[in-house]
Amino acid sequence: MKKFIADCWGAVMDNRRNPLSHLDLASQHYFMQVLGWMWSMVFSLSFLSIFNFGWVWMAHLLLFGGVAGTVAVFRESERRLAEIEAATENLSGASRCVWKLDTEA
Repeated sequence: MKKFIADCWGAVMDNRRNPLSHLDLASQHYFMQVLGWMWSMVFSLSFLSIFNFGWVWMAHLLLFGGVAGTVAVFRESERRLAEIEAATENLSGASRCVWKLDTEA
């Protein structure tokens, strides 16, 4: 049963396995956002909670915005680390300045 649930989850949520896998990542993200908003509306309306839809919408906005912001920060950090490593690739070990704060303090 666990494997079935994991496989069903992966078939929808894993961008390497779902039907949107042939699109670029930006398009995949866009369409998954649209589908997420659509399903939040479907569930809100199906449970007759149209009056609470604004709260549900804001909760989804905060959650997805937080996740998207975290991913953006991580990707930017990886990009900057790659730039730093590329810039210091040709330097010898003697010319690198290393500050070992935990041992020098």
